[in-house]
Amino acid sequence: MLFDLLYQLTDMQIFKSRLFAGGSALFLSFVLGMIFFPPYIKKLKDLHFSSEAKVSKHQPVMPAGLLMMAIIVIMTLLTSRFNPFVYSALAVYVFYGIIGAVDDIAKIVNKRRMLRNEITLKEYQYKTDGISASLRLTLYLAIGAVVAIASYYFTPSMSREVTFPFLSTARAFPQLPVWLFIPLMTVVIAVMANGVNFTDGFDTLATVPLLSSLAFVGLVAYVSSRPDWSQYFLVPQIQGISEVIPLIGAAFGILLAFLWFNAPPSTIIMGDSGSIALGGLVGILFVFIKAEFYLPIVAFIFIIEFASSFIQIFWYKLTKKRFFRMAPIHHHFQINMRESKKYTREGDIKSRITWRFHITSVILMLVGLILFMKVR
Repeated sequence: MLFDLLYQLTDMQIFKSRLFAGGSALFLSFVLGMIFFPPYIKKLKDLHFSSEAKVSKHQPVMPAGLLMMAIIVIMTLLTSRFNPFVYSALAVYVFYGIIGAVDDIAKIVNKRRMLRNEITLKEYQYKTDGISASLRLTLYLAIGAVVAIASYYFTPSMSREVTFPFLSTARAFPQLPVWLFIPLMTVVIAVMANGVNFTDGFDTLATVPLLSSLAFVGLVAYVSSRPDWSQYFLVPQIQGISEVIPLIGAAFGILLAFLWFNAPPSTIIMGDSGSIALGGLVGILFVFIKAEFYLPIVAFIFIIEFASSFIQIFWYKLTKKRFFRMAPIHHHFQINMRESKKYTREGDIKSRITWRFHITSVILMLVGLILFMKVR
């Protein structure tokens, strides 16, 4: 909106560029994050906004997701030209963020109840969420379905075609029936929201995979928006998809600022309002760029975290035994490394797992780009 106004006032072509808008959103959201995170953290510390069961003056506060949401929405309003792609992505992001915020606030309220001896530590651990898991999943699916239906019927360039790794769109570009495409879109959004939420267990663990996923989506969205480039790379040409680039830039910038303060020892954590919202956003963006079936590659970290939790629950209900030592899977690795006696500090174990996840996510993002752009 702001850039359209500047173009009308100055007639400078740069204000029409989506790359310039995306870069500006990235830079400005990063700067705003660096400015507002310190006083925001201080205020949350004053209010004792922490969900950690142990009381310590060095506890990280929560949730960062509320500030992140405010900055992302403001930057998108300033730099994007709104179309159904942007409306749909923002709707998922905001509504999922609200669901996460309810859980964040409930965790803080229940911790205070525990400190007043109104509930035990065990009761606190079972009552941290403000919304039950079943209701939360129902809301994920319901919101995802509504947005999927609305975006499908109100987006002129939205189609039911899907792309597969190693399969050229010049030879085959399968089109799913509506009754299958809408549920697929809904499930992708919900799974990604859960996957990012499960991954957000150690400091920065979810942040770098989110950055790599957003980088993939942003690059593909730009290529797909250009008829010449999309024809050369044999990727779907999607009219209007470039308008999500400023939104992606805003999310990328604020995640970089969050990473600054979330780096160990963390002073603030993302919270459900951040992880669930950003997971849903990444999920719907993958659907928009026709890369749903590249999620197991690019977003492998989130998929394996979600799958490990699902397998653990299913296997325990079936056999009354655990499939993993602990789920999500990063805790399985944590227990194994702890028992190996190779590491004397818990921080070293978490750091090693986190960095290996980070490296894996970056490598798989590059693999995904190569497969999507060239190996067809």
